[in-house]
Amino acid sequence: MIVWVIAGLLGMATGLRIGWALVNKQSVVSSAMIVALGSLALVAALNWPPLTLLIDSILHWSNISIGLSQVALVWCAAGSCVMITSVASTRSPAVIRRIAVAQYAVAGAISVATLVLFFLSGQQPEMSPQEYLRRNLGSANTSLPWLLPLLYVMLAFTLVLWAGMRHSNRTRRGRALFVFTVGIALLVAATAFFLIRAVGTSHLVGVGTAATLLGAAMAIVAAGSLLPAVEDWFGGRRELRLIDPLLTELERRQPDVGIGERPRGPLIFRVAERLSLISDALYLEATMAEHLAAAKPERARVEVLTDADRAAVSPDAQALAIATWIHAGRRTPRVARPAGQGQFPGMGWLGQPESYSDREWILEIARQYRTLESQAAPR
Repeated sequence: MIVWVIAGLLGMATGLRIGWALVNKQSVVSSAMIVALGSLALVAALNWPPLTLLIDSILHWSNISIGLSQVALVWCAAGSCVMITSVASTRSPAVIRRIAVAQYAVAGAISVATLVLFFLSGQQPEMSPQEYLRRNLGSANTSLPWLLPLLYVMLAFTLVLWAGMRHSNRTRRGRALFVFTVGIALLVAATAFFLIRAVGTSHLVGVGTAATLLGAAMAIVAAGSLLPAVEDWFGGRRELRLIDPLLTELERRQPDVGIGERPRGPLIFRVAERLSLISDALYLEATMAEHLAAAKPERARVEVLTDADRAAVSPDAQALAIATWIHAGRRTPRVARPAGQGQFPGMGWLGQPESYSDREWILEIARQYRTLESQAAPR
């Protein structure tokens, strides 16, 4: 049951990566993640005894699932290595693709050699994967077939571990990379345990300990891969609630900005589209307010703040000034004022401060507007 839970998590992570690759332009990193997660899910599935027996029966070779697990682990290491080296590389996309092809070619050669050595070692009576490892790993008959893939896997995962720790940070993607790297660290430890068994020092570690460590590593790798999707979903729902009052008011004033809006689609795309609508509507409102202030100042009743005023305030105060301007012209049962009413900050105030991205700046304005809405709501 635990094996299938781990395989299910890894399969879900692989499916999300495939869906992301279908929605966005396919890249070396996306392909590598699909290869790594799919291969690791295959390792977990092949160690479920009923599936192991089924595959052995279909292929007419006892314990062939063990050999296929070795190959899948090799390709998991290759995909992880391609992913991390592509992310860390500053070379051109063409060079990155050539390096990825070279890494896959090496993994393919090692996979073929692994299967050849596995078949040359001969057949044994049918047994469970853990029993097979306990009886054979470390014996003279199986050391060579295991040494080749394990050495490659340990080398590749060590590189992934080093690069992953180097590029982990506090951002959403950086946190996910850190969790993924922790799982890779456990994979390195599990591979080292199996390697110790393969060279004959079996008294240092048991197969059960290494298998348990491998299962924990798979679960953590799956969690690290799913973490961005989970955070994107919860963060997207929270951001939709945050921007809804400001977007509703601006769409009432500028209904044309919503033409062509897609009502459905991936959540992060819907959030980005609504932020874009808010940005366009704010620009149109500012343009109308400037024209009104220049043509008929007695009707506009605005007080334009200068760029010098903007330099003297904090980003929070700048966002609050924009939110206050929009809020002053809102339509409620008690208030009905034209657009541009109140203290218009000026077109220059719409630009985000240097410490904010476009997305963060619109969210900050929406946050200030929501606060004003809450304060003005009848109690």
